[in-house]
Order: sequence, then structure tokens, then C-alpha cells
Amino acid sequence: MPNFWPGLLLSLVPAALLNRPVGRLLRAHWVVGFLLLLGLGGVVVATLLPEAFQLSRDAVRHCTVAGARPRSPYELLHVRHIELKLATYAPVGFAAALAGTRRRAAVALLGTAVLPFAVSTLQYAVPVIGRACDVQDVWDGVQGVVLGAAVGLVVGPAVRALRSRAAV
Repeated sequence: MPNFWPGLLLSLVPAALLNRPVGRLLRAHWVVGFLLLLGLGGVVVATLLPEAFQLSRDAVRHCTVAGARPRSPYELLHVRHIELKLATYAPVGFAAALAGTRRRAAVALLGTAVLPFAVSTLQYAVPVIGRACDVQDVWDGVQGVVLGAAVGLVVGPAVRALRSRAAV
């Protein structure tokens, strides 16, 4: 993916411009809004941009469904392309788990859990981007969101406690 890092750098712009409104919407610190927006930018760059920014004129609409299953812990930690998928989706789940109130965190987490499904649907609906829909990618994305959310739910109370002590 030669355009991943340039695309991620470009996603810094909306993350920097919109982090405060998103943080207020989530009733969270602006850093949470920044992480969420940057994570979403990473997902878009890694999953929806055409390879080398070149549209495929001969694209055929298809979706691979064979063999789709949750990955084992061994696969999650030792297969390179799976690690990259997890690293793409985990920041989004992490940031969603840090939303300010439980209700907003639940809504944000639900939205991030739907994200891998939305990505595969777009890949199927817009074949000219040259990205094939694969149900295994949905599983990997959901696992990445869940792992990121689990870390966020563990770290969140500690972060909130530190913020409340600093405010006193």
C-alpha cells in the first residue's frame, strides 16, 4: 500500500480541524475526537482508496464469503496482514470506548462495530476502486474494533480519574 502514509498524513487535516466538535459531541476530551477522526481516516485510506490512486476500469463486482471466521489468537499475533487490519480498526474502537458518557460510548462503539460492514459494502458497491469485498475482512475489522474497545474500556477509567484529579 504505497499511498497509506501519505493518505494518513492527509487525514490529519480533518482530524485537526474537527477534533474539538467531535470531542464535544462525544462529551470527551478533544484528543478522543482527534483519535477517532484519525482512526477513521486510516480505515478509509487502508480500505477504500484505490491502489496507487488508479481506478480499475475492468472491475467486476464480487464478494468472497468462503472460509470467513473469527481469527485465533495465534493468527492475530503472527500473521502480518491480519496485524495490519487490526492496527487499522483498533484505534477507532479505542477512541469510541473513551467517549464521555456510557450512552455516548455505547452509540460510538455500535457505530464503530458497523464500520467493517460498511467498508465491505462500499467495496462491493463501487468496484472501480479495485478493492474486493471479503467477509473475512469484516471479521478482522470487527475483531480489531473489539480489541481496541477492550483496551479503551480498561484504560478509560484510569484516564478519567487522572483528569478529575488534575482538575481539582
